[in-house]
Amino acid sequence: MSKEDANVEGIPPRHPWADVDGQWLGARTQAVGTSALEQGALCPMPTVLLNLPKAEGAEVRRLLWSRPRGSTGHRSQANPFLPPDQRLVLRTWGPAHTILLNKYPIRPGHLLLITNGEQPQSGWLGPQDWQAAAALLERQDGLLFFNSGPVAGASQPHRHLQLLPSLPGRPCFPWEAWLTQPNGIYPWRLCKAPLPKQDEDLAATMNRLYGQQLASLGLGSAEDHSQPQGAYNLLITSDWFITIPRRREEHQGININALGFAGMMLVTDQTDAAWLAAGGDVLSVLRAVGEAPSATLKQRVPG
Repeated sequence: MSKEDANVEGIPPRHPWADVDGQWLGARTQAVGTSALEQGALCPMPTVLLNLPKAEGAEVRRLLWSRPRGSTGHRSQANPFLPPDQRLVLRTWGPAHTILLNKYPIRPGHLLLITNGEQPQSGWLGPQDWQAAAALLERQDGLLFFNSGPVAGASQPHRHLQLLPSLPGRPCFPWEAWLTQPNGIYPWRLCKAPLPKQDEDLAATMNRLYGQQLASLGLGSAEDHSQPQGAYNLLITSDWFITIPRRREEHQGININALGFAGMMLVTDQTDAAWLAAGGDVLSVLRAVGEAPSATLKQRVPG
């Protein structure tokens, strides 16, 4: 047990991240990012924004590499998080997690929250995961997201959540206004609940909503099943907790993870050329990889 965690002479234990605030985390992220880029450990993916008439406000980008540098194009058998590349590490985060930069970032400051031990991406997220995730989201505003396994777009089997930092003066993600409508209607099945402001125990609230939403979507419960009974994505902001069940990983040659349902999609040389030529119907791709809503639900597009 560390000195921070010790209960000496009746003094309550401090949270392991009590000495970290948002300003420190931002400065540390920038410093590690600059150094990692100089050392070749950080490999931003070059893309170009496409103007597709059927994108419905989504940000669709074409990857200019045939595949990310250092990648084989397939899911690696080696675990890149045991140990993680120390050039990308910001710091340990509580007793069970570490924060590091994503080697292939969507934008500067794209963070990974990984377990220190080997935990499965397809398993249940537990209280320690939510304590670490809540502490990160309280210090870095942005979009916290999770891909529960290969069918949900996860590229690594080692448990990790991701955080896309907010953008000054701009929405954090293209469909932010649509997804955060209190009564939004969507052309795929999801569960959505508000996160209370000034929550005294955000981690406990997130853990509770996680269990409730997966059960509501027919994905089981940690009490009754060894792992969730299906694939899903999580999209979490400081205001909302959203779970989206999945039935397949890709459609039209486009791999979809949680960011697809936030309005961010990456096309490659594997993408169906006819789909692009027809205008890039983004909603049809997401309907294909997600689950259909009830028959009475009217489909509504952003805006």
